[in-house]
Amino acid sequence: METVSKSWGRTIRDRRQLLRLSQSQVAALSGKTQSQIARLEAGLDDPRLSSVVQVSRSLGTEIIPVPVRLLSAVRHLLKSHERSSPPSEIPGLVGNDPEDRAEDADE
Repeated sequence: METVSKSWGRTIRDRRQLLRLSQSQVAALSGKTQSQIARLEAGLDDPRLSSVVQVSRSLGTEIIPVPVRLLSAVRHLLKSHERSSPPSEIPGLVGNDPEDRAEDADE
């Protein structure tokens, strides 16, 4: 059975690769070091939840507890969304929220 640390690490690595970001770029976005990102992705440590949340948010995602009985439905919705959203429409990363873009448009 896969450990939670390895599962989180795999998910973070997959998201980073989908966004075509390097570990160094994620480190800069999240305020972590490249070696911390590498260790997190490898599942080598049991990271603090706050670190996982910080890195996840830097990749434009959020960690949300889902009741186990709804996991199948959530996974189905996520797969449907991934098939219908081309990579160019991936939501902005931290600091690029819609509110931030609206301000940029006003300038």
